[in-house]
Amino acid sequence: MGAHGLGLATLLLAATPILGRRAGWPVLALLLVWGGIGAWRLTLSAAPAPGLQVVLVQGNVAQGQKWDRTRALAIFRHYLELTANGISSAPAGPAVVIWPETASPFPLEPDTDARAAITAAASGHPVLAGSVRWDQDRRPRNSLIPVLPNGAMGPIYDKWHLVPFGEVQPSWFPLPIQIVPGGGFAAGPGPRTIRLPGVPAFGPLICYEAIFGGDIVDRTDRPAWLVNITNDAWFGQSTGPYQHLAAARLRAVEEGLPVARAANTGVSAVYDGFGHELGRLHLGTAGVLVVALPGVAPMAIFAAWGQAISVALALFILTVSLSARCYRS
Repeated sequence: MGAHGLGLATLLLAATPILGRRAGWPVLALLLVWGGIGAWRLTLSAAPAPGLQVVLVQGNVAQGQKWDRTRALAIFRHYLELTANGISSAPAGPAVVIWPETASPFPLEPDTDARAAITAAASGHPVLAGSVRWDQDRRPRNSLIPVLPNGAMGPIYDKWHLVPFGEVQPSWFPLPIQIVPGGGFAAGPGPRTIRLPGVPAFGPLICYEAIFGGDIVDRTDRPAWLVNITNDAWFGQSTGPYQHLAAARLRAVEEGLPVARAANTGVSAVYDGFGHELGRLHLGTAGVLVVALPGVAPMAIFAAWGQAISVALALFILTVSLSARCYRS
């Protein structure tokens, strides 16, 4: 039912003591049926695993160091070393490496030497790397750039849910004050499904795009898994990274799709389509996590209907409330 459905269930459960027997028992019965459907879903079987190893790289580069040009080469070599270690520890067979959001201190689109170094470190396996790039409009874009085994680039994904006043100057802001220099980043066209040789089709999510339930996949071209790259270094040692992680986990449950999440300072993790955690790298550590990509879970109700469910639930509650008011009067 999505995050809004969970919110409604929590509200109804909290309200049962003041509803009285006449209204309280039906609400409890509804919640039991609701929970029973969820428990039944967990008994279903997912599709067979595609036989792909996912190598998550967590560099743990502090926010104050990410854009220090004197550290750029050292940071890049750090990611190359972690990548090589991850590939060497992975079981033999197909694998894909995932770097976090803006992990590369060098813009990968024009830098063929940087892409060649990534290819060498990954031993010929594709790498999904976060990088800033500039398009023909000369504005930066927050991108996921697939680096293929031959050093070429695959289809590029540009973040389209940009953070207001952090990444972009909102057009709706009423005051003539330039808070974000140059207007900030340019937005991509929206959700899309990326296909690479030897890799199941995936839906990219950059940073907080993972919080937008019902608006994260291309409904006309449904992917087999989700890739969430993020830089949570902004939050430091706080609850922020864990809240962000919980949102990514909920997206896995809503869509019935595995989620592989690579975060710069953590928490990096992999979830199956039922929300079960298959592995994680803890906050504030550098390292590599290698997990076999699970198969797709049966499509959830929310995956089929999206936020239409939230609207239907709101209308249902409104109708019941108005009917009860009319009955009492």
